[in-house]
Amino acid sequence: MRLINIGCSFSYGNCISDYETFANKHISPGTLIAEHLGCEEVNLASPGLSLDGVLRRLHSFNFEKTDRFLIGLPPCMRLQYASRIPRNQDKIRHRMTATEYRKNAFNQGPKMPEDWFKTMKWDQDVKQSKTFDLVETNTYWSYYNILLIQLTMKHKLNWHDWKERYWLYNSVHGHMQQTTNIPEVQMLRDQIITDNYFRPDIGMVDMIENSTYAVAHDDSHPNHKLYYKWAEEFISWM
Repeated sequence: MRLINIGCSFSYGNCISDYETFANKHISPGTLIAEHLGCEEVNLASPGLSLDGVLRRLHSFNFEKTDRFLIGLPPCMRLQYASRIPRNQDKIRHRMTATEYRKNAFNQGPKMPEDWFKTMKWDQDVKQSKTFDLVETNTYWSYYNILLIQLTMKHKLNWHDWKERYWLYNSVHGHMQQTTNIPEVQMLRDQIITDNYFRPDIGMVDMIENSTYAVAHDDSHPNHKLYYKWAEEFISWM
């Protein structure tokens, strides 16, 4: 049995053990849950991944019949596009004023196969007309993709004991706290199953109560200390 770990940077993990402190190994939420289950972690998460990117990976990798899945749901404002050059997931993040922890937090993790998809954001990279409702658009894509992820998992797990073989959680922000004024979007929301969806109203960012849980003063990603706290609560919920 393997645990397939899919999501964005919060799911991918990093090599920061405590606030501005390097660790001697890379840890992700999947690392800790796989240890609890006594199985191998297969880390297919990527920094910057989107909800539709999660869905794409669920359809484009070869999985085994006994696999279980830990799926971190990325923020809703992101969407994938096909690039002319593959992305460099393991890059050192170069910013003139960035701390060494921010620069090197994510370049010691597992390597991914060649990936020709990159991420853009509705609120920054997509040209919006005067009739574009950003909030409702984000809410729509959030619920629509989460529902598709759940339907995909049911299909791939052959409808047998599927609730016991995959779990969802919000990697950054809570999705299910979003509201909508559009009846059709509300219908999508109503079809999302929360039985195996851990804390659907909040994400890991909401658990960063103080700086000791962050990578560095210039990076709000969770460090290993928060991952252990999160995993303890997740395992209790399981």
